[in-house]
Formats: sequence, structure tokens, C-alpha cells
Amino acid sequence: MVTFKLPDIGEGIQEGEIVKWYVKEGDHVKKNDIIVEVMTDKVTVQIPSPFEGRVEKIYYKTGEIAKVGTPLVDFSTSESIKETQTNKSEYIQQVEAKEVKENLSEKPTMEYGSVLAAPAIRKKARELGIDLSKINGTGENGRITTEDFNKYLSQMSQKKVEVSPAAMTTTSTKPAGKRFEMHGLRRLISEKMTKSKQTIPHFTVAEDVNVTSLVEIRENLKKSNYNISFTPFFVIASVKALKEFPYLNARCLEDGSYEILDYYNIGIAVDTPDGLTVAVVKDADKKSLLQLSNEISDLAERARNNKLKLDEVKDSTFTVTNVGPIGGIFSTPIINYPEVAILGVHRVRDEPNGKFMYITLSADHRLIDGAMAARFIVKIKNYLENPITLLV
Repeated sequence: MVTFKLPDIGEGIQEGEIVKWYVKEGDHVKKNDIIVEVMTDKVTVQIPSPFEGRVEKIYYKTGEIAKVGTPLVDFSTSESIKETQTNKSEYIQQVEAKEVKENLSEKPTMEYGSVLAAPAIRKKARELGIDLSKINGTGENGRITTEDFNKYLSQMSQKKVEVSPAAMTTTSTKPAGKRFEMHGLRRLISEKMTKSKQTIPHFTVAEDVNVTSLVEIRENLKKSNYNISFTPFFVIASVKALKEFPYLNARCLEDGSYEILDYYNIGIAVDTPDGLTVAVVKDADKKSLLQLSNEISDLAERARNNKLKLDEVKDSTFTVTNVGPIGGIFSTPIINYPEVAILGVHRVRDEPNGKFMYITLSADHRLIDGAMAARFIVKIKNYLENPITLLV
């Protein structure tokens, strides 16, 4: 028997959510067959089997969180089977010892006759005066799990509400809301955004940009069969401004210090069916407008189809989020932790004197003062209002 543990998926990744199993216990798999899909705060990856053999045990259910280095699957391989057969007597002794140990460990958890429950659950049951024998245990050998116990408490609470005086005198009731637990990308977004807001003191500055010339350039490019969105222009303008204001191209570290970076990897926020994903354009300062356009389109398409690679979602230094195509004329984006700033761009508005767009900059006030942020966003405004400078 060999145990396959969740491997180190990438820099800084400590855990992943089990999205989908491609095998079940009893299946025979070949080496490099995909066995599981795992979602991290960076990317969703499909993990291949490092062995050929029979799946004996799967440690996590879909939706559960697995830590890097913890067991995922037990396999019986040809090597392990051979070893087991040649050491059969030793194996049997180990199994018998294990069974004895398990039997001994289970004895303290017995209560209310044949009911199995952990000490913490038994203690809580005594405090609340709950008869554990009335709870249907879904764990191994009918063991009452924490989820079983909490579910029973919830049911008892609902029964009490139903017979309360307030409930008896109510003439009309509203339908109960549907409970929603966050999983997958939605859970990861929640955790990352919460950490960003709890850790970073945000502030936002805004500018109104005359994009009349920029719109004209895009239309002329379309006439030449170059269908380029606004986003590559925003990326180039950001990189040029970042080179003049290096403190905004930085990363906050866990010990409270900062790292100012000398490369420009621009994160592009992409709206996908599962939630927001940030794809990363590496070395954006070394690419032309057309190269950026093609790469951004490719990244966005693969993000929506969950095909991004790990390297394409990490190590960003600054993020651009373009909500204009969807709607909204103004927003205050949350910084993509551990970066220190994010640029928000919005819908183009038709005004009597041209076409205008609001841009906003959210920044980390620990490192970036209001004056610096204001100068930075004005610099981006100037580039966008004179787009010919972006093509040089």
C-alpha cells in the first residue's frame, strides 16, 4: 500500500478544495491518469496519479479542504501487493494490532448504550441535556459526527420556534430563505477579499478621462481588422506610470515590510461563470499593443473555460479591472492582495464635448500617500487622453 499526498502545487499555496474526483475506491488507474481536480486561491489544477494500481482509499470528499502534504489517496500497486504477499504474516499482525487499538480507542466514546460519539460531543450533549441515542449518526459504524450533532440542534431549535407563543399568534409567515454555503472559487474570493480589507487600509482616488482620441484610435484599428479592446491601452498606460512611481509596483510581505519590484506583471480581472479570476500578463512592459491584446484575449477565454495554468495566475505586481463592458460608471475596487494598488476603469459616457470615462485607483495607505496616488492617476489620465504616446 502506498499513500499519495497532496503535492506542493505552487508558491505560497498551503491548501486546496477538492472540486471533483475522477476515480472512486476500487478503480484501477494507470500512471499519469487524472485522479482529482483541486482548486486553490491561484488556479484549479488536475492532479495525475504518480502510480499504477488500485484505489484503496480516498481521504477527502468533494468540497472539503485538503492541506498540502496530507494524504489524498491510498493505492495498492504491483510492488506493494508483492511486498504484502511476501510479508503476509507480518501484515496480519499489524492489522490485528490496529483493530485492537481502534477497539480500545472507541470504548471511551461509548455512551447511551451503543451510541458512538467524540468526547467533545458527549460533553456538549450533557451540558444541553440531549439524549445522543436520538441522533442518527452518519459516521463510521454509526458514529455521531459534529455535523450530525449540529443538525440535530438546528432541528430542535426550529421545533421550539414552531411552538413558541410568538409563532402561535402570527397570522402570516414569510417563506424561509435558502441557505447558501460558499464553495470553490466563491469561497476563495471571499477569503482573499476579506484578508485584503482586514489587512490593507484602502483609500481611493478618481479622475474623469476624456477618451475621445482613444475611441477614435480603436475605431481606426478596427477598420484595419485589428479588434483591440480598451484593456491593452490601460495596461500600457499603467506600466508607463508604474515606472515613474515604483512604490505602486510593490508587494506587502507577511512580516509587514514591502518589496518594490523591478518587473511588471499586470493582473487582468476576468469575469467567469464561477466568479472573478485574475489572469497575469507577464513582462507587460516588453510587449506591443497587439501582443498584449492577443495575450489578454487568450487568457480571458481560457479563464472562462477553467484552463489557466498555475504560472498564469500568480506573481502579479499590479492589477487592472475593467468593468466598463458590463456596466457601472464608478467603483472602488478591492486591492488584489498582496499587491498595493489596483486600477478600475469604467463605462464610456457620451458627453456634449466628447467621450469620457471615470478611472479609479485603490491604494494601500500604509505605503502610498494620497498625493502620490493622485499624481499616479493623473499620469495615467494624461497617457489615456494622449493615446499616441502609448503606441511609441
